[in-house]
Amino acid sequence: MAVPLQELRRLLEGRFPDAVPVTYRTAGAVATGLGELDRVLPGGGLPRGRLAAWVPGGGATAVLQAACLEAVRRGERAAWVDGAGMVAGEFWRVGPLLVRPAVGEGRGRAALAAAEELLRSGGFALVVVSGVEAVGTEAVRLARAAREGGSALVMLTAGVPVAALRVRSRIAPDGYRWRRGPFGEPAEVEAVEVQVQATAMGWSARAELVLPVARHDLRLSLDPGLADRRGAAVERIG
Repeated sequence: MAVPLQELRRLLEGRFPDAVPVTYRTAGAVATGLGELDRVLPGGGLPRGRLAAWVPGGGATAVLQAACLEAVRRGERAAWVDGAGMVAGEFWRVGPLLVRPAVGEGRGRAALAAAEELLRSGGFALVVVSGVEAVGTEAVRLARAAREGGSALVMLTAGVPVAALRVRSRIAPDGYRWRRGPFGEPAEVEAVEVQVQATAMGWSARAELVLPVARHDLRLSLDPGLADRRGAAVERIG
């Protein structure tokens, strides 16, 4: 849904009139719902009131979508800001809020502004930002908004200097698990093994996850809000 910032603010006030800043100093971390990962993360999940940078690739999107769904399952709120228009609404699970700024010049800045508004509202346990990189003052503003609102902020980006937690993930060598055909040949991928490395100041940990692979029917999208996936560059702001 593409809406201007003022309209987003109005929608938030109407939909979450009772939203108050999360008391993240006493609340636990935001669990991802993936036990192997939560066991190695500080506090048992993604840190509230902090910015985490997750390098895109190797199961990152799947893990973070699972984390959003887990937050909603626990009765909290989660939001995903799609700065590049890569998330198709047809395949978005009901529960977490999906924000897709309008296509056009300035889409990246609109995504960061929407993320900042969501964070400052104090009504979301987890906010994920993808498709746009924040550097310089923009990154500092988002980190400050996460601290003030008490949300766990995760940016799918190659690097943010102010990130308190940095995460990399990749599909393990020989990590594809196949369903066999009638003659024993690999026919269809059923699951993948993902290796995750998380680091913070003076701390590092690894985890291995097995993620099921979902299958969807072939879709030819006419949605003007979705970006052309053929090599579109991520917009850098700051």
